[in-house]
Amino acid sequence: MSSPLSNQVEQALAELERQKAAIDEIQGGLHSVHSTVTAKNRAVSVTVDSRGAVTAVKFPTSAYRSMAGPELGELLVDTIETARSEAMARTVAAFESLLPAGLPMVDLLTGGADPEHGPLPMDKLLAEMFRTAGPDDDPTPPTPAGGR
Repeated sequence: MSSPLSNQVEQALAELERQKAAIDEIQGGLHSVHSTVTAKNRAVSVTVDSRGAVTAVKFPTSAYRSMAGPELGELLVDTIETARSEAMARTVAAFESLLPAGLPMVDLLTGGADPEHGPLPMDKLLAEMFRTAGPDDDPTPPTPAGGR
């Protein structure tokens, strides 16, 4: 005879297994995710992987040869940042289906940059995560061991 608590535990474990399988599938697919961006002047092309690591830098034309060092450096930095932003957007999109609606995933991955208010403090980020988890959930994040 199954008790209601036993049924809830079984359902929770089944849901956990579904979530784990979905995460494993997404992580497997991330190995093939990359973003390649070519600068507007076509002087440089940069490829990054799903983690934002630069995997290739190419110079499709000879335009870079006539550029001053600081100008080429700035172009490289801008192109790398654009490629990283695109890769981050693809990574976030892959995981969004697993997260509660409204969870600031990009903030979580980038440190919570908010141009108007600065970085999102971790306690506010956790509170937002718990708030978006559902109305029946406790909105207060658990206190870490050592209680600060």
